[in-house]
Amino acid sequence: MTLRSNLFLLVIGTVLPVTALALVLGYLLVQQEKETFRKGALDRNRAFMTAVDAEIRGHLTTLQALAAARSLEAHDLRAFYDDAQRVLASQPDWRNIILASARGQQVVNAGQPVDATLPRNSDPESMERLARTLAPTVGNITVGGIGGKYGIPIRLPILRKGSFTHVLTAVIEPDAFGRLIRAQNLPQGWVSGLVDVTGHFIARVPPRSPDQMASRDFLAALRRSNEGWYRGLTVEGKDTFTAHKASELTNWTVGLAIPASEVNAAAHRAAWVMGAGALATLVLALAFAFVVGRRISKPMAEVASAARSLGQNTESADVASDTGITEIREVAQALNEAARAIRERQELIEREQATLRAADRAKDEFLAMLGHELRNPLGAITTSAHVLRIAKPGDPIALQAHGVIERQTRHMTRLVEDLLDVSRVTTGKIELRHEVFDLAELANRLITTREHTGQRRHGRVSLTSVPVWVNADRARIEQVISNLIDNADKFSPPDKTIRVDIAQDGEEAVLEVSDEGEGIAGEMLERIFELFVQGPRGPDRAGGGMGVGLALVRRLVEMHGGAVSASSKGHNKGATFTIRLPAVPKPADEGANAPPVDASTGARRILLVEDIEDARNMMYAVLTLEGHDVRVAADGAAALHEATTWKPDVVLLDIGLPDMTGYEVARRMRKSELEGSVQLVAMTGYGQAEDKRRAYEAGFDLHLTKPVSPEVLRDALSELLREHDAAH
Repeated sequence: MTLRSNLFLLVIGTVLPVTALALVLGYLLVQQEKETFRKGALDRNRAFMTAVDAEIRGHLTTLQALAAARSLEAHDLRAFYDDAQRVLASQPDWRNIILASARGQQVVNAGQPVDATLPRNSDPESMERLARTLAPTVGNITVGGIGGKYGIPIRLPILRKGSFTHVLTAVIEPDAFGRLIRAQNLPQGWVSGLVDVTGHFIARVPPRSPDQMASRDFLAALRRSNEGWYRGLTVEGKDTFTAHKASELTNWTVGLAIPASEVNAAAHRAAWVMGAGALATLVLALAFAFVVGRRISKPMAEVASAARSLGQNTESADVASDTGITEIREVAQALNEAARAIRERQELIEREQATLRAADRAKDEFLAMLGHELRNPLGAITTSAHVLRIAKPGDPIALQAHGVIERQTRHMTRLVEDLLDVSRVTTGKIELRHEVFDLAELANRLITTREHTGQRRHGRVSLTSVPVWVNADRARIEQVISNLIDNADKFSPPDKTIRVDIAQDGEEAVLEVSDEGEGIAGEMLERIFELFVQGPRGPDRAGGGMGVGLALVRRLVEMHGGAVSASSKGHNKGATFTIRLPAVPKPADEGANAPPVDASTGARRILLVEDIEDARNMMYAVLTLEGHDVRVAADGAAALHEATTWKPDVVLLDIGLPDMTGYEVARRMRKSELEGSVQLVAMTGYGQAEDKRRAYEAGFDLHLTKPVSPEVLRDALSELLREHDAAH
């Protein structure tokens, strides 16, 4: 039976004795007012808990996105630490991100230095529950390791090939839920609190410390049922009517306490009003019942309908909140806010899913490109090695195989170097060595060198330039120009000319590389400088490349304070890439900036220390053919023995040796009688700035990053030994 029907029945009862009617009306209205408070409080709790669950699910969604990181899949904890740092910076309500083993030992803690000693995870109860259920788990509020502050762990199991391997935890600020309580704008004297499974406060208005428990009456009510209404005392000792509601997602409970005096006073006032109305005429009573019934039942029906629509896939309309009843208006407002929060969270989830799908597609495309680009030169090298094995020395086919191996090795080295450069630029680990030089002279020398070495046919690249001076890293700007010319060469017919124009525009040096090739579609102009982005290609992937060259161009130019742009008139109308760099005045002494002239090393006694046999044998052959007297060692102990007994001029020393590191070998050599008489050169795959610093601190005179071509090694040794001979 509806509320309106009950009111009409009460009016009909006015025919009964006035006293009995007044008593019945007074009693029913007191109970009705209390029921109104009860339903309003329960509805508010449901709406609030819906918002809390939506907040938790949003954190879980972000945590699942982080769990899909490529670094975690590859078990690269250092890279995952960087990923966790970026995610933590984007989540204002997250206090920390922790990756732990299945047994609870922390292996990554975004709130601690990367090399810090990490403890086991706190809150073992939630860890045990997650291990038992293998489902996302929300823990209890606990004191974390960062500053001893309270936090709430949200844990996600990591499964690899069906096995439980790790636990990924986001530690959430309790105030994230405190804001939800404060957003309700509770009336003066009302109390609202959110507690965890143990009964400790997560958030409360007025505030209470998380180390305090909820009141005994509240805890007793929780043991009786997951949702209810009771009269009891708060932790401050206030007499209240309290509604409580537990979440099925977290097992947390929200309580809303209304002062008993406020509930009873409102009920008593309504009873006196209705008692006085009973003395009026029946018509007035009927009219009053009709108005009040309509005023209450309609908005309550709207609120109930809206509450039922929450959580459904269909988008619900906003609940009308212009009713004159405060509680219903506040419940309607809370439902509207909860509905908007759910819709916004759903939109965020959909955007994140779209981003993840796009990232997954980009990953698959990049892996396909990388496999294609590496298999081609590897196939040519494998075939050429077979030809060398069966051909007679000096045969033209053997010489041709040598050339193929050299070209394809350079190609693979270029691919790896581009990938490493992109990684260094993206992580901010690249170093620029500025010097003042003529941009036109650099471009002319680059083009001439490529033509003389057969990388480009003569006249393929046309240069029009005037002297323009810049203060930049010569090698990196040469890399920029080379990448732009390579890009134009890939997308231009062989009989067309690539134009390079260099001029000065005000205070800027302007370099343009233009071609007459395929052109760039309008929708690709904005994305052409993004990493791994390429124009449409056929199944044969003619032209090669992995989509990193132009991305590297943009980042290097921007690091120099410049800008890069692309333009095209459309399909088969070519493209133009424009580089703008800050120009500087011509230096007084141009010769001071000229690159050093190579010098010959002469025959030297060289000790080669390398544990990989193939690399050691080939480098031995190269050095011997250069005329040097060479001895080899495969580990640190043998290297120290050879250096002490043979006393070489130069030691080419690998860092990753089986018995000790190259750093330790270098330190021991510097402490021996060889001090000052031998030049130590590190030849290693460790090429970051920190690796170079460690090498020089250990006593190395030079650091070379593998792979090292014979030409680079010859030039480096020449310069190193020339300086050493001049100093002695």
